[in-house]
Amino acid sequence: MGFSREASSKEVLTVSREKISRAHTDLRRLSAFYREVYGDMASVREVLRILGRSGGEPGSVKASELYTRSLDCQNHGGYPMLERIASVAAVCGVPGAGMRVLDVGCGVGGPGRFLADRYHCRVIGVDLVPERVEAAKALTRLTGLAAQVRYRQADAAALPFPDRAFHQVWMLDAGVHVRDKRTLFGELGRVLKPAGLLVLHDQLGLPPAMRPVVRRAPYFAPTLAQLLRHLEWAGFRLLAWQDTTAQTVAYMRQRGDRRAQRQSKSATAVDERYQPAIQLRDAYLEALTVQGSRTGVLVAGRMGTSP
Repeated sequence: MGFSREASSKEVLTVSREKISRAHTDLRRLSAFYREVYGDMASVREVLRILGRSGGEPGSVKASELYTRSLDCQNHGGYPMLERIASVAAVCGVPGAGMRVLDVGCGVGGPGRFLADRYHCRVIGVDLVPERVEAAKALTRLTGLAAQVRYRQADAAALPFPDRAFHQVWMLDAGVHVRDKRTLFGELGRVLKPAGLLVLHDQLGLPPAMRPVVRRAPYFAPTLAQLLRHLEWAGFRLLAWQDTTAQTVAYMRQRGDRRAQRQSKSATAVDERYQPAIQLRDAYLEALTVQGSRTGVLVAGRMGTSP
């Protein structure tokens, strides 16, 4: 019996070490991927340059000046998609004034500031990548929302919050980067209040076109059927679903066309800094238009009675 317990302990320790190693590897790959694709596009300096402003004092820029231009919305479809997601979620329930909302995979914070600005709720954003958390904090200070919106580095599969802490959880185009879906949705369910809402937007399915991207960053996209099974296991029930593939594709093409127009006015070759973003867009377009991948918004309710 003692030998059996010792062997079992060693197996658990080995599995734990493997998980930690994979987590560190995923973080390094994801950090490098975001730096490669976005660079400093959402830094305070770059935002002020685009807006034609100087200074950068707290509250000197309105949050809406950023998110309505998709300057800080790095979700698929940018601000127009954010509006659509919010309208779908609103049918099930809006995050009222004073309610607590968790923005998982917050990136540089655009969707979270949108929610705080639109609904006057209190938002906590978490992201695995430290540089993105710092950018989110800086932009939130710039927009004067630091008292209403906070950010911290955290793993979506190990959230540092107590049970039933939030009225809603939003996760936009971030779940695709989380390896362990069962643990992820278990954590999202744990921190939601009973009858709270989970609002998701993400890619479904990883066809061959995505292989060049998968080699550079962690991507784990389930099918819709698989996603629903994970949600059911975690204690959620589906309330709403909309396929957003056409809008995602149109937005990607529009941004590509704008980049091409800017480039046509220049005598120089395509800036190498933009090549990773162009390659990413091309992979997504082939996956979404030819190979059967999809994007969609999903709203699910945490089973239980209202808090």
